[in-house]
Amino acid sequence: MRILTLLALIVALPLTASAQSSASADSTSPKPKSNLKLDKLDWMAGCWVGETGKDQRVEENWTSQSDNLMLAVTRYFTKDHVTGWEFTRIAVTDSGIVFAAASSGGPEHVYKLVTQASDYVLFARESREFPQRIIYRKASDGSLIPRNEGVGAPSVELRLLPVRCAGEKR
Repeated sequence: MRILTLLALIVALPLTASAQSSASADSTSPKPKSNLKLDKLDWMAGCWVGETGKDQRVEENWTSQSDNLMLAVTRYFTKDHVTGWEFTRIAVTDSGIVFAAASSGGPEHVYKLVTQASDYVLFARESREFPQRIIYRKASDGSLIPRNEGVGAPSVELRLLPVRCAGEKR
């Protein structure tokens, strides 16, 4: 198995190929709820890059939060060639706040918010497939640290550094 294929299976966000557990489109569509907001996730917004191996890197770009939705696109590179991608959203739904991700055309995987604190958020799902937990935290040096945890594979953690977003003027 190529190193990149292995990396794509265990790095960053949920990259498994099983079908999502019976979450309806209604339950994962962003809906405003007055008592649930994403304002405490502003520390995730922006553009981030991390090296994952020789000539390999990950770019993750998060939109600023609104009351009910944040979006991200992640690209996996070998040299300057994109070898994989992922679309992610954190949304307020009828069932609470969820983290939903789909990789390279695969099915979407949905995780529910379990813990939220200053500069830390934990999402989890009941599944036999790795990862069962997705964690994001902001380190004291300003880097963003996503971590995948669960049964069936070792935990994976990356250190993503803040970078200027494409098209951003300074």
